Amino acid sequence: MDHLVIVQTEQTPLISFLSNGLMEINGKSMAEDSQDFWHPVISWVKTYNLKPSTKTCLNLFIESLDTSSSAALIELLYLLKDLINDGNEVHVHWNYEENDLDMLALGKDMEQRTQIGFEFDVLKPFPLS
Repeated sequence: MDHLVIVQTEQTPLISFLSNGLMEINGKSMAEDSQDFWHPVISWVKTYNLKPSTKTCLNLFIESLDTSSSAALIELLYLLKDLINDGNEVHVHWNYEENDLDMLALGKDMEQRTQIGFEFDVLKPFPLS
């Protein structure tokens, strides 16, 4: 299975999904036609689910999401939930800025809706001195 890598833009996140089960989404998702953006991502995960790695890890570094992107991310999470239901190991890491309580709340909501146990990690500013 090929990897899926989509370069980050101002309106779309980096997607780096490797066939070894390491997946990352990083950035904003505010594309005008987010369905066109998310379709290959969802399709890749559906194919991955046919023969997954023994351990799957999704690292999320979300800056902001529009409503349709949020729905696509939930669909992706439900696909990962299918792996858990089939007995596979899945880890979801939700990373958020220290003061971004809205993104923390969004992550908690998605965790509750999908019933996947997330790990929440605070991104701390890198000290410049």
